[in-house]
Amino acid sequence: MSCPYEHGADDVPDIPFPDAFRFDPGPRWAHLRDEAPLTRVRTPAGDVVWLVTRYDDVRTVLTDPRFSRAGTVAPGAPRVAVSSPLPGTLPTTDPPEHTRLRRLVSAAFAYRRVETYRPWIRELAGQLADGLAADGSPADLRAALALPLPIRVICRLLGVPYEDRDRFREWTELAYSMVPAEADRVHAAMAALTDYLAGLVAAKRADPGDDILSELAADPAGLSPGELTAFGLNLLVAGHETSANQITGFVAALLRDPALWDRLVAEPALVGTAVEELLRHTRLSETGQLRVAVKDVPLAGGTVRAGDGVMAAIAAANRDPRAFDRPDEIVLDREPGRHLAFGVGPHFCLGAHLARVELQEALTALTSRYPGLRLAVPADDLRWRRVLVSGVDALPVRW
Repeated sequence: MSCPYEHGADDVPDIPFPDAFRFDPGPRWAHLRDEAPLTRVRTPAGDVVWLVTRYDDVRTVLTDPRFSRAGTVAPGAPRVAVSSPLPGTLPTTDPPEHTRLRRLVSAAFAYRRVETYRPWIRELAGQLADGLAADGSPADLRAALALPLPIRVICRLLGVPYEDRDRFREWTELAYSMVPAEADRVHAAMAALTDYLAGLVAAKRADPGDDILSELAADPAGLSPGELTAFGLNLLVAGHETSANQITGFVAALLRDPALWDRLVAEPALVGTAVEELLRHTRLSETGQLRVAVKDVPLAGGTVRAGDGVMAAIAAANRDPRAFDRPDEIVLDREPGRHLAFGVGPHFCLGAHLARVELQEALTALTSRYPGLRLAVPADDLRWRRVLVSGVDALPVRW
């Protein structure tokens, strides 16, 4: 197999690629899937790792125990972004330690429990959608709904004071930085966020409330204070940034082709499958999920050596024509179930159903109230946030 970028450091391309941060993936992604499904890239942190782009290979990296998440926090391990992942957490452990941690927290995000939150999330989404009209047309949908909805949800569930949102918003945005020159600010922000969560966990232990952190803190056989702090930090960061970018990106993708929006307005029963299709189609990352090989592994026609970093490009896998018919089209009634947006295997996203509820209720609130919603600027003029978990920076809409 030809791997055109593996021969020398000067030949290794930087990821994100130069044509990143836009609606459509650049042609390099299709070329890699077809011609070099295992190739070398240099991460924003300066480390050279393997990149896999085909659906089956990405699934293998995410599910095969020979590819380790714990290895990504070992001394000298390759990194993707500026911030270093926290060791000993759900995202950075392997079974059996990961199994222990997941068992302790999984009940908090179980399907039935999340569904009990749906009426409140529906009401909140409706209130925020109504507030969009109060701001007048045009308005920024990201600022008015896409960002405050998941922030309010994760604050209520974790027991984080909503009035602290401006503080942790600044810290969490820096956590996704891909700019090495911001390293000092990133590390300071992560330290401040860790201290903030540690203080909150201590307060929950002393005076429990009706929230997930208090519930977990009260379990004498549960997470240690450090583990609970890390759990809260990961949820606070991922729990609102990801959903905010998805809501914004989903609406932008639908309004880019107004016929899609109009169909969803006319057929509200499609919201569920539309969310799954938009999860597949909309890219949140221009890089991928990192693993470290613990053994030599044949992969994608080549061999990954023990100790090598491997980046699984979920966004590329979700557009692989080997797995999806018409992969670059948004098919609102596509049969759901195969996309990898929430990962797969042991590290399947703990909050996947919560995210689905937020996305479904946001789209329902908007399509029912704004049947004539349209972009207020040309789609090509929308600006993208150039960070690890990306999305449209602002979404001006009119009605």
